[in-house]
Amino acid sequence: MKKTALKISIVLGTCIAGICIFAAVILNLHLFNTDKAEPLLTTSMPAPSAIKTTSQNDTNIDVDSNRDTFEYFLSGLGEKDIDTLKENFAEFNEQQNYTVKIDEALFQQYIDYKAALFTLERTTSNGEISVNSQLSAIHQQLLEIQRQFFTPEQQQALFGEENQLRELALKQQELKHQAQSPADYQQLWQDELNQLPPNLQESYRNASLLNRLELTKDMDAQSQFLIREELVGSEAAMRLTNLDQKRESFKQQIDEYLIKREQILLNTNNNQDDKRLAIQTLRELTFESDQYRRIQALENIHDQQVTIY
Repeated sequence: MKKTALKISIVLGTCIAGICIFAAVILNLHLFNTDKAEPLLTTSMPAPSAIKTTSQNDTNIDVDSNRDTFEYFLSGLGEKDIDTLKENFAEFNEQQNYTVKIDEALFQQYIDYKAALFTLERTTSNGEISVNSQLSAIHQQLLEIQRQFFTPEQQQALFGEENQLRELALKQQELKHQAQSPADYQQLWQDELNQLPPNLQESYRNASLLNRLELTKDMDAQSQFLIREELVGSEAAMRLTNLDQKRESFKQQIDEYLIKREQILLNTNNNQDDKRLAIQTLRELTFESDQYRRIQALENIHDQQVTIY
């Protein structure tokens, strides 16, 4: 349910921001996103570290659904190439009971589908084309690309919930234009939500809260706390504030560490072994031992970004 709430929040938040044309795309481009968030509530299982990337070593493979498993392995793109990730998936799949094994051809279809998303036409907004029309066009393009790679049964299993969320976002925009007043809209929208299964109704309520919390991120500390306090209460608002402070502190810590590490790497007076030892020492002096794997993963991502640019 937390995953569903997050997906809905992405759709709602994008629409509220006035750029809902890209909501569908955002939901589908995880293949090329190497900045992995902390996992939400998932069904998962341990697996040998040999079939994981460095940043995945402290996580369990997500087996909530075939798509979640695909996304888990593809989240390693950037640390390993696509062929290695396919081999990792095949090795993991081979170890599973025959009742839960995934058709490996479906994984390749999913990879091809993700690549095809970059052919998606993004129509910019102008006076003649409404935002709702643009989102509708993107939605239809996504459905068409899905049909190119998957059977109707596969399409429903992989994307059924996501497609429903986009349709609901379109319906929401339609109701806003039909309603004669804000009160009229609220009633029409509530009637629409009442038709959803109970789990999706609950997810929408959770998503609305997540989105309202997200809108506070650029506010000053006092305003942010007051709104959070109103939304979730004083205790939870304080926990969110503490979490923000910890994240900011860690960001500063890793930024300073990467600068010092870069200086070590650029030191021409030391050989490679000396540099490795110096970096290891710096890492041990800067971070706790249970953070080493995460730091090494961030180092890899940083080095790849430096290489690209």
